[in-house]
Amino acid sequence: MILDRVLQLELLSKIAECYPFVWTDYERKPDTPEYYKIAVNLNYLKGHGLLTENSTKVVHSTSGNGGGSILVMKPEITEKGLDFLKDDGGLSAILNVVTIRFETETLKAIISTKINESDLSQEQKQSMTLALEELPAESIKHLTTKLLDECVDNLPGAMTVIGTWLSSF
Repeated sequence: MILDRVLQLELLSKIAECYPFVWTDYERKPDTPEYYKIAVNLNYLKGHGLLTENSTKVVHSTSGNGGGSILVMKPEITEKGLDFLKDDGGLSAILNVVTIRFETETLKAIISTKINESDLSQEQKQSMTLALEELPAESIKHLTTKLLDECVDNLPGAMTVIGTWLSSF
């Protein structure tokens, strides 16, 4: 196959060494199979945003028979390409962290829903729901931490349930 992961990594690494400048050390004869393979793989990397738009140029045939040509222009790595090469994901790993915060009322609603869906008696459900409503924010935070700990402790059991559910498809 013309798309070659080993070649792509090699090309990306060579281009990264030139950063912030363009890479110029490549086969310059457009009519050779080596040039074509490099050009196609560079275009693929460009398509994934790892190289800049001016790295390659595809010229489509106007004959109506399909085909065309592909040219290596000014291969230059993007920040996304540099981050791809980093073992830790680079700055993207830091900048793209998503923090999820739950408001106290949201946590109360989630816990209350689970209480009401449980097999407890109506009296127990009502008692627990009332107690939950009276808890201050700091106690809700502590309760949520305890619930999360309990979930993690029971993760092997959860994996069995997840596996059973997924195998039903």
